[in-house]
Amino acid sequence: MRLHLRKTTSMDVIAKTLELISPGTLVCMEAVLMATDSGVIPEGELVYTCAGTEMGLDTAWIVKSSASANMFPLTKGFRFVELLAKPALSMAPSININYLR
Repeated sequence: MRLHLRKTTSMDVIAKTLELISPGTLVCMEAVLMATDSGVIPEGELVYTCAGTEMGLDTAWIVKSSASANMFPLTKGFRFVELLAKPALSMAPSININYLR
């Protein structure tokens, strides 16, 4: 929930859904979006991205990069292409969306 808005947004739902796959999946997506927004990665490139926890890297994806503003369009949008690794047992986040992201 966005505390300053006092409501749940579509981005909160997307974040919780990605965390159901694994917490690293959300981090992988956020990292590529931020890198593309800052100009480090061009849009439309296939990118290898990985993330993990304090125990080490445990999630790896190949994704198609996009800027945050272009996340949803079919032609330029962000896409998960291939899942390379994920934890066998992922800690399931609580479904209540009562936190600030």
